Amino acid sequence: MPLLEKNYMISKDKVLYNLSLFRILYIISLMLEIVAYPPIELAAGYLNGVTFVWGIVICFHFLFHDPQKLNINHKKIAISFILVCLLTSFINFSTNILMNLISVFNNFMYLFLFLGMKKNTSKEDIDKEMNFILKFIVFFSSLISLIGIYISFRYKHIYFMGHNIGIFENRFFGISTNPNQLGFLSAISIFACDLLNDKYMKSKFKFNFLLSIIFILFNTCVLFLTDSNASFVFVTIYLAIRIFYENFSKYEKIKDINFIRELIYVVASMMLIVSGSFLTRISCQRFMNRVINHQKYNISDHSIKIEIKEGESHFGRGGHELSSGRISLFKQGMQLAKIRPLLGLGRENLSYYGEIYIKGGLLFSYKHFDLHNLYLTLLVSYGMIGFSLFICLIILILCNLFYTSYININNNNGKFISKLFAIIISYLSYVNFEVGGMSGIAISDVLLWVFIGYFMTFSDQII
Repeated sequence: MPLLEKNYMISKDKVLYNLSLFRILYIISLMLEIVAYPPIELAAGYLNGVTFVWGIVICFHFLFHDPQKLNINHKKIAISFILVCLLTSFINFSTNILMNLISVFNNFMYLFLFLGMKKNTSKEDIDKEMNFILKFIVFFSSLISLIGIYISFRYKHIYFMGHNIGIFENRFFGISTNPNQLGFLSAISIFACDLLNDKYMKSKFKFNFLLSIIFILFNTCVLFLTDSNASFVFVTIYLAIRIFYENFSKYEKIKDINFIRELIYVVASMMLIVSGSFLTRISCQRFMNRVINHQKYNISDHSIKIEIKEGESHFGRGGHELSSGRISLFKQGMQLAKIRPLLGLGRENLSYYGEIYIKGGLLFSYKHFDLHNLYLTLLVSYGMIGFSLFICLIILILCNLFYTSYININNNNGKFISKLFAIIISYLSYVNFEVGGMSGIAISDVLLWVFIGYFMTFSDQII
């Protein structure tokens, strides 16, 4: 082979077919999309378009040249799920066919390029990739939150280029397009700091402990100010699992006569954390209310076209319905599920069919095109067949997670594996209250498969 051609092949492998680089840029593009500044949003959209096409090129290349790199555990079930998604899209051909096909291909990428990272990337490279991703999440989330807090102190609330920035609807938007997404990113940042401080990661990469504590406290405060109940539950479930693991990581404790006493202690600790967290959130919101409302507006800055909203700002939605409309949305989703119960309506058709079959359309459809619940969204989108296949895949993955966590309890990596386990379980609980994890193109969709894929690199067990 001529030298020039050989160098070209090497560069293709290092760049074009570099799955670590692809995953990193794909995640970055999705994170940038939550920034409420049109030039950044536009750049993120273009970057996401490029990574999407890049993903297509990678998938077709490996399908025809190295299919083992597109291999995952429980492949037949995963492929069956994708085929049902495709079938549903073609059945609903006249409605949003292009967007439905894009959504289906993203499902394919999540399963085979992210969940399947163990099959297509070396363990050493995956550790480097995850170290970069976790650090980027922490620094990015903290940076945009810090800028948002600065704007909130200076202007309280402004309307800038089609976006509400600062404090809006009694919630901290900062410079994000959605406080729920900001709350989610803050929660993930807390988990990322916990992972980066584990001895497994610290033995390979450096991360300042004091700096991580500052990031955890700061992102916890941001989480409280976004008033995102789903993200709040996300973190509390993670803490509950971590407490349980720390108390029962030794099998002897389960056999011990004091097991009941230990279990009562764990439950009491969980209740204390939950109640204490609620009180801390309320206190944090009240403190920020006083601080923000004692600031003076800066109305002399005409260097940029902004609309400043006057009046007192307030954190916390007070006596609003705790479900935030999710119960009503669940009932509407069940109505849509009855239309085509076996194969569903298609992921991108929810708002369209909502306008036809539900008086007044889907709740919040002017803001979102989902049902604020991953499992319900999949049931409506791909029917009982697609939903059942997805649940089967999740159950098999969970069996692998439980087994791997159990056999690694006494290993050096046991605590790190338990942290990943806690993130995944709390993530699968979180998506009961927010759409995420599948059939969407957002940071809250892809990160689930990143964490599961990374967890699988510690397991050689195929169930």
